[in-house]
Amino acid sequence: MHRRTLLKGLAASASLSLGMKATYLRAQSGPLKVGVSYALSGVGAPVGIQFMKGTELAAMQINRAGGLLGRELELVVRDDKYNSAESVAVARELAGNGINLLIGGSQTVTALGLAPLAPELKAVVIIAGAAGMPVTHELFNKNIFRTVANSYTQYSSFGRSLAETHPDVKNWVSIAPDGDFGRDSALFFGNAVKKYAPGKDVSILDTIFTQGTATDFRTQINGLMSSEAEGLYVAIAGAAQISFFQQARTVGLYDKFKVIGEVGNGEVTGKAMGRNTYPNLWSISYWNNDLEPFKSNELSQQLYKDYVESTGDKFPPALVMAGWRSAMALFEGIKKANSSETDAVIAAMEELTFQTPGGPCSFRKEDHQMIATSFYSQMGPSEEEPFYKLNQMAQIDTSEMMEPATPGVKFDVKALPQ
Repeated sequence: MHRRTLLKGLAASASLSLGMKATYLRAQSGPLKVGVSYALSGVGAPVGIQFMKGTELAAMQINRAGGLLGRELELVVRDDKYNSAESVAVARELAGNGINLLIGGSQTVTALGLAPLAPELKAVVIIAGAAGMPVTHELFNKNIFRTVANSYTQYSSFGRSLAETHPDVKNWVSIAPDGDFGRDSALFFGNAVKKYAPGKDVSILDTIFTQGTATDFRTQINGLMSSEAEGLYVAIAGAAQISFFQQARTVGLYDKFKVIGEVGNGEVTGKAMGRNTYPNLWSISYWNNDLEPFKSNELSQQLYKDYVESTGDKFPPALVMAGWRSAMALFEGIKKANSSETDAVIAAMEELTFQTPGGPCSFRKEDHQMIATSFYSQMGPSEEEPFYKLNQMAQIDTSEMMEPATPGVKFDVKALPQ
């Protein structure tokens, strides 16, 4: 099973690049261990690896400032392999080793296995990247905290943003994995497009579904090409999304659509596609250091500096900030509680507001859903390195788009005011 320990892996580079002395942190009773379970291999790896980097940087920043509770932070890392059963296995293994603080769920498929375990393991679990509705509805328990907007809030906001910025697009279609997340996000996106489009003549075509682990999208692409759609929402994530764009470009799909929105790969897809990036690609985003409001945010500037110094890469993916935010939510909760005990950290996090590169974040007490600003970036190809470019950033306050809290009850979109 994949295992890495953060500070052992980063100690040499951190001490050189950040001037961190070996004796700077003095653990009073050994390191404070935090488990991390992300998709570091398989089709979810392009997302999970970026979450991992942000989590590492958050821990490094905390240790540079003196650690937590007088102790050095140590991340004990596992690879959930983008597999629900594996996420359950690694969570049990970490808990069996006495670790009650866990960050995981970089995608919904793994979070659905991880979230229900938290009370049994007596652990605090940060659900870092999973937007699926069950996490804060029928699967909710007091031990879990979600640090991204859920599908309804995120993709309703996204649909609203694209409808308002592209009023000339009258026909929309989605391609999505045939599972809860894919179906939900496509539904919420389409409903919002229809609701917020300036005119009343907008059509939402039937979603084209694919398997979550598919790599061949020729059949689905043919369906998209023969549709009447002018706008496309892509709910495929990770490496699968990159394969989709590579295959779609070769058959002329770029010329068919006026705008494409995608689920949140962001710069991961930009880096992979380079000059072949679709020219009007909008993404769920978290961070771009060169655009406001991040450009004038001190935390953003420091995160960018630390990322560049630790990687040599001057173009960090936005998902790095999502991983940083997820880790920092837990670290700030521990700090507020002045304890690493599960119940104390839970109580502290329910009352927590903390600052991030994208502004303040807090949790709704009823269902532990994070409240923050949602960001959407527009990118296209560039002739300069890294051969894609983020051109603009849009934002929506998630408090305007959140559904009522119904912890323990399945979310029903039909029960919402239409």
